[in-house]
Amino acid sequence: MREEMDGQKAWNGGRNTDPGESGAGKSLHKFSMYAVFLLAFLAAFCFWFVQLRTATLQTIMTTNDDFVSYVDTVMDLTNENIRTSAMQMFYNSSVRKLRTANVLEMSEKLLGQRDLGNFASSSFIANVMVYNGNLDVVFTSESGYGSGPSASFHDQDAVSILKNPEKYSYLTPFKRESEYSTYYSFLFSEKGSSGFSSMLLNIDASWYEKELLGAGTEESRIITDSGGNTVIPRKSPMILPDWGLFENAFAENAYSGYILPENSLFPSTCWVYHKLGKTDWYYIEMFRMEDVAPGLVRLRTAIVFLSAAVGILLVGLFLYLTFYVLLPARKLRQRLASANLNGKDQTEMIDELLSNNLAYEAGRKIQELRAGVFPPDMTAPAVIVCADRTAREKLQNILLPAEGAIMAQAEQDIIFVLPACGAKERSRLFEKIEDPGLTRHVFVSLPCSTSGQLCEAFSAIEELKKLAFLYPERPVIGQELIGELNRVSGFNAELVTAMETALKRGDEEEAQAAWDRFLNAIRHDRWQDFSFAIHYADKRLAELSAEYGISPEGRIDRSLNGLMELEEYVDARMKRIANAVWNDKSRQSETLVVSVWEEIEKLYNDENCCSQMIADRLGVNQSYLSRGFRKAAGMSVNDAIQHVRIERICTLLKDSSLPVEQIARQVGYSNTKYFFVLFKKYVGQTPAQFRRENAAGRAEDPAQ
Repeated sequence: MREEMDGQKAWNGGRNTDPGESGAGKSLHKFSMYAVFLLAFLAAFCFWFVQLRTATLQTIMTTNDDFVSYVDTVMDLTNENIRTSAMQMFYNSSVRKLRTANVLEMSEKLLGQRDLGNFASSSFIANVMVYNGNLDVVFTSESGYGSGPSASFHDQDAVSILKNPEKYSYLTPFKRESEYSTYYSFLFSEKGSSGFSSMLLNIDASWYEKELLGAGTEESRIITDSGGNTVIPRKSPMILPDWGLFENAFAENAYSGYILPENSLFPSTCWVYHKLGKTDWYYIEMFRMEDVAPGLVRLRTAIVFLSAAVGILLVGLFLYLTFYVLLPARKLRQRLASANLNGKDQTEMIDELLSNNLAYEAGRKIQELRAGVFPPDMTAPAVIVCADRTAREKLQNILLPAEGAIMAQAEQDIIFVLPACGAKERSRLFEKIEDPGLTRHVFVSLPCSTSGQLCEAFSAIEELKKLAFLYPERPVIGQELIGELNRVSGFNAELVTAMETALKRGDEEEAQAAWDRFLNAIRHDRWQDFSFAIHYADKRLAELSAEYGISPEGRIDRSLNGLMELEEYVDARMKRIANAVWNDKSRQSETLVVSVWEEIEKLYNDENCCSQMIADRLGVNQSYLSRGFRKAAGMSVNDAIQHVRIERICTLLKDSSLPVEQIARQVGYSNTKYFFVLFKKYVGQTPAQFRRENAAGRAEDPAQ
């Protein structure tokens, strides 16, 4: 162990006196020094008081800036998602046909209705309403209501909005109340050569409010209109201050700002607001200073106590320096005045001698204790305390006043040995150490009376230092913890396999649950077993990452210094694997759907064409094919075959004079009776009626 020499200098550096000074002059000098010190303290106190007030206001301004950035980001992301969905839906080929066509065939209507339903069911959109100005018809994705002429449509409020888009801003949210639901609606319209059409997106109110406010924040966040009426959430427990304060703030800055409802030097609460885009809504959040700037609040409290304690501290420091530093140092300097100092200053010589001697003695005693030998001047039992070097100042004020206590420093640790410390004294020691609120762990051995107990204590402290990050709730860790650890490791490879299996399914939540069970099983293992289990799980995750082409990540050893770092490392790795699995499944699903449609186009005129035939041609299981195609396309494979056949038949009926029976056989229907029933089901007309109506349309159209 390498002990540092500079650690003890602070104990003796204040013992410098001038032997030439008289007693009266020395006293006058000391009192003058403390008077200057007191005035300096008072000046510093006033300075920091002003700084605290300024820092409080600056914190509120910074909080407001962060709040504005947060609100704009949330609003932009939410509206961008809605805008993207609106554009995709509005300009989808089937929906475009639905809203602009002068005449809609049954297949076109069915396809458009289906796509509207797919859009609404696969996203955050509650329902969609599309208005065709040419036909004066409203089409809707609502499962409980049908599409129809605007005059008989069930939601006349929506009809009024769709027909009069000029009254509403482009894709700007407005709140609507229906008989059974509450929506935030967004309007999109187009007027061009194909006629006037519009689309109304009704977003589920609970989803939209959660996106804007965030989960579980209704008590501190609220959205109101310019009159102070609550818009989001619908039932808010939060009570705003006098709305007149907000109106005055809006008059000064209509877009963002903050309000201090208290007339005090250090306000405890503030309200920040920001206007949401083109709406007349205001996003308001309440911040408590103890949450925003807890350091400032604690500092204010500390200043009061500091002012009361400064006098006592000055008196105590004066007495200490006089009797324990100044007088002994003067005697020592008088003796050194007649000695050969080799050109060194007396103060430097004193500091060097004391530091070297104290550091050497402390290091020698610690080495003896590590070897299991009690120094002759040490009384058993002894307790060993080990901590990070950053805790030196706090611990030495607590531990070194004990009689015979020694302190030594290694490269990263500081070690204290407290002789004549039994079980009762050790219990009181725990209370003293926990009191300062240390940021790093402190390790305390059991009372040691024998050589074996000393060696065991140092070994236990080394083990505890490695495992300390698993016990963030214990600022002080005693040697007893070693006895609580598992003698047989809780490692279970099946838990790692369960985590791996869940990730292969893309189930990140179940994988996280398996990881939690795994960590709980090994959390009380000894370091060697715990490290092996963690590295085993990391190796399995690395192999799974390589299987999905995920680039290697950093070593897990870097995260074994803190429980939060370990959790973040594993969470990030599992998230990347789960995303890769879902992307792989999505690609497979898309490829499967495209392949099925291609096979249908090739085989639809074969009367034996079915899902089993297509599955055989693609070399996949028929159940897997049907399940995957239905999930992606919204219909079964056999329904898709019928849709392709019916569309082909409609084309042949319009563009050719072939007999109906011959057309049916061309597209794969050998059973003519079944064909007529099926055609009537999908088109709503018999083949002959369909051909007559479309033939009449061609005769009236001068372009044909």
